[in-house]
Amino acid sequence: MSEIVYGRNATREVLRARRRHIHKLILADHLEPATIIDEILLLAKQANVQIQHVPRQRLDNLAKGHQGVAIEVGNYPMVTIEEVLNHATQLNQPPFILAMDHLEDPHNLGAILRTAEIVGIHGVILPSRRSADITPTVVNVSAGAVEHILIVQVSNLVQTLKNLKKENVWVVGVENTPSSLPYHEANLSGAIALVIGNEGKGISHLVKETCDFLIKINMRGQIESLNASVAAGLALYEAWRARQFE
Repeated sequence: MSEIVYGRNATREVLRARRRHIHKLILADHLEPATIIDEILLLAKQANVQIQHVPRQRLDNLAKGHQGVAIEVGNYPMVTIEEVLNHATQLNQPPFILAMDHLEDPHNLGAILRTAEIVGIHGVILPSRRSADITPTVVNVSAGAVEHILIVQVSNLVQTLKNLKKENVWVVGVENTPSSLPYHEANLSGAIALVIGNEGKGISHLVKETCDFLIKINMRGQIESLNASVAAGLALYEAWRARQFE
């Protein structure tokens, strides 16, 4: 199985991470010189990747928004939750995990994963059903950040979160309820798993019951809720800030 990842940043990060099997790099004919193109070509040569030049129309047929660059790769490499916990241990850091409770929009997922990688998340949990998957669109929206993240796909999110609690990981849901703590007042240091809910329904009842506590983003305008990726970004940065002072 193979897929086409497209866009300059996404292609570069595929080559930098080298976590997938890479079939070939595809470039549009007559690309204007650019520093990032030189970097992509150098990375491809270092990895002995086949480079194919094609008419731009052919790339248009493969992917929209390709910026003259695409790369044919194998499937995204999923990991286990044990590998995520081991990764945190190897870094001598308390686990910092993000869980998606059936987030459906690939653009939201890509934006969240970009922020998650920037703040040093150790791993991300995705449900295997009724959830956005790691598609080329997600890779592109994340600017390739997803290529550097450990992602776990699970059939039962509630059970996975319960297992994390047994490993002394606090499960914290991002959900605006009367009992939720303002995110800047909550203790988000230490071992935590932040949970982001579905764009429309929020965090499901069973997942909410599994959370140790909930946090909310205070609002004072007329709009009822934040975009999922914005709410996730605020919570991730607050947790990152808290971890700096441990």
